[in-house]
Amino acid sequence: MEIFLFLGLAVFAILSPALWLRPSAHETRRGSLRQAARASGVAVRFDNAPLQETQSLVGYRWRYPQAAPGSDFTLVREAYASDRLEEAMPGWRWRQAPLPPLSAASFQRLEQALSELPEDALVVESVSRGLTLWWEESQDAKTFAPALRALTGLVDQLAGSGRHPK
Repeated sequence: MEIFLFLGLAVFAILSPALWLRPSAHETRRGSLRQAARASGVAVRFDNAPLQETQSLVGYRWRYPQAAPGSDFTLVREAYASDRLEEAMPGWRWRQAPLPPLSAASFQRLEQALSELPEDALVVESVSRGLTLWWEESQDAKTFAPALRALTGLVDQLAGSGRHPK
């Protein structure tokens, strides 16, 4: 009987580290979300988000074509923005207004894309090289798919809206 107890403890000691290394359901969901984003041409970034407070946000970046740079701007969700920042649209404030200004069609596409974003999407940042969504990855790949399509369409719309190199 003692031998079985000893063998049971030995098997448990061998298997327990393997169980600790298994990804949790949360990690598995984020992994499939990132994989779906990468399959759509999105680069996943782990840099510091452009917020005053340090918060663990992940950046999803869409690249503009090199020959068609995008406009420079930064939008911050109103709950995380200073009251001094100019309101861009309901729920969002400009940290940096678009340079050069967006056309009416581009602004409308931006509004539509922002309406598709989840509540934990805190910053949308555009520079000449690409557009980055900074968020906490609260959704799974299926739920995030409409926002992914909306942001991909926004990048297509904004391509060429920036300053062109001379």
